[in-house]
This record gives sequence, structure tokens and C-alpha cells, in this order.
Amino acid sequence: MAAGGAAGTLLRYAVTVCMSRVAPAFPLGVLTVNVAGSFLIGLCWCLAEAFHWSFYARAFLFTGLFGGFTTFSSFSLDTMELFRAGAYKAAGLNIVANNALGLMAVFAGFFVGRQILR
Repeated sequence: MAAGGAAGTLLRYAVTVCMSRVAPAFPLGVLTVNVAGSFLIGLCWCLAEAFHWSFYARAFLFTGLFGGFTTFSSFSLDTMELFRAGAYKAAGLNIVANNALGLMAVFAGFFVGRQILR
């Protein structure tokens, strides 16, 4: 789990740095890792169930890698900072986007996993 967490945090940092160059006024990096991580969690969960992945493989991926890659605390901090800066529309968009897109991504990942298994 620790190795997965370390890898996940390094990947998160790389993605957020790259995305901050694309949209410096909006926390697009955190949104990207949360949505991508949610998709991958859904996909891998479907595959883990179908192929009976071991407890250790699941712990490495779900708790370690994806736990380190996705981040609720950064999303919360970014949203608070948008509110403090008076960017109320951006803060609201950040809340809706992270939650709605994250949930849709989990379902999409699981659906893609089911299609792969057909």
C-alpha cells in the first residue's frame, strides 16, 4: 500500500503541475486526478471482481495508488480559496464538477470494465 500511495502522490503532483499551466485560475489538476482516478477505480473494481484479484493487489491499487492519486482534501482547499477570492461561480463549478464527474466516472469505468469482459 505504501508503495502504491507513493506512486499515486507522485502521479497526482505531475498531473496537477501540468494542468496548472493549462488553467491557472481554476483547479483543473485536482479535478482531472479526481475524475481520472474515479474512472480507474470503477474499471479496476470491475476487473478485480471478475478475475478475483488478491487482497494485496486490491489494497495496493485501491487504498495505495488510487488513494494517493485522488484527493478530497485538495479539492476542499481549492474550493475554499475560490470562495475567499470571491470567485463564487468557479467555486460552485468546482463542487459540482468534482462530485458529479467523479461519480459518473466511477460508473463509466465499471461499464467499460464490463464491456472488456464480454
